[in-house]
Amino acid sequence: MTKLYMSKSKSANKFRFNPETLKYEDVGKSIRRTIIRVISFLVSTFMIAVIYYIVYSLFFDTYSEYSIKRENKILTEHLAEISDQYKKLNEVIMDISRRDTNIYSVIFETKSLDNMFVTAEQSSAAKHEFLRSKTIKELALLAENKMEILSDKIKSQSEIVDSLKKLVTLKQNEIGFIPSIVPIKNLHINAIGASVGDKINPIHKSLHVHKGIDFAVPVGSEVIATASGKVKDIISRKFSTGVEIIIDHGNNYETRYLYLNESLVKKGAQVNRGDVIGKVGNIGVTVPHLHYEVREGGKIADPLNYFFMELPPKNTILFAKTSLSKGQSLD
Repeated sequence: MTKLYMSKSKSANKFRFNPETLKYEDVGKSIRRTIIRVISFLVSTFMIAVIYYIVYSLFFDTYSEYSIKRENKILTEHLAEISDQYKKLNEVIMDISRRDTNIYSVIFETKSLDNMFVTAEQSSAAKHEFLRSKTIKELALLAENKMEILSDKIKSQSEIVDSLKKLVTLKQNEIGFIPSIVPIKNLHINAIGASVGDKINPIHKSLHVHKGIDFAVPVGSEVIATASGKVKDIISRKFSTGVEIIIDHGNNYETRYLYLNESLVKKGAQVNRGDVIGKVGNIGVTVPHLHYEVREGGKIADPLNYFFMELPPKNTILFAKTSLSKGQSLD
C-alpha cells in the first residue's frame, strides 16, 4: 500500500531529496510558492511605492513643482514691487497734473497742455478678464511696460512744468492780482464749511444757491485780501450779512468778504495780497464765520480752485472733500 501511494504521488509530482532534512520535497509546489512570493513581494512593493508617492505629493513638492512655485514667488514679489512703484509714480503725476490744471485754468485762462496725459484709468469687465487670462510672468512684463510709459509721462510733465515756469515769469506782474490764497491765516481743516452749490439754508431748511465758501472761525479772526487790488465797496448790513468788503483785482476778478464785524480798510484803498482788511463778527443766526466769494467776469467761481498758491495738491483735495461733505451752509 505504501509503495503504491508513493508511486502515484511520484507520477503526479516531482520530488527532490533534501540531504539536510533527509526527506523528499515536492519540487513543483516549491517553485509555485517561490513565484507567488516573488509576485506578492513585487505587488506589495509597488503598492507601497504608489502610496508613498501619493502621500509625498500631498505634503511635499517635487523638484519641478518647487522650481515653479519658487519662480512664481519671485515674479509675484517683483510684480508687487513694480505695482508699488507704479502707484507712487501715478500719485506724483496726478499731483503735478492737478496743480498744473489749476494754475493754467486760473492764471492763464486756458486748458492745460497735458490733456493728452490723463492718468485716470477706467476699469471694465473686459479689462479685468484680460488681466485674469495672463500669467504672473506676463503681468510682470505688463507692469514693467507701464513703468516705462509712466517714466515718459513724468518726463513730459517736467517739460510742461518748465514751460509753465516761463509763462509764470512772463505773467509775474499779473499773478499778484489773481486770488490764490486762503482768506484766513493758519486755517484748520475743521473750520471749512460748505462751498459753492445747492446747499440747505440753516434758517428755512430748504435748498438755495450758495455763492461762496464758509469758514467757521472765532469772532475777531483776521481776514486777509487774497490778491492785490482796489477796495470797490464796503457795505454794512447790521442785521443780515454784517460788514461786506468787495475788492476789484482787475483782469475780471473780484472777491467778496461777508459777515465781518468791522472793516480795517476804506473804500477806494489799494490793498496787497496778505493785507488784513477786516475781522470776523458774530453776525447771523449760526456760528461766527466768514463767507468768501470769488467772481470771474461777473460769474460765480468756486473759491476752492483759487487756493493753489498756498495749498499743496493733497491739501486742496482734502479741503474739497471736506467742503463737499457739508450739505448745509452757515448763512
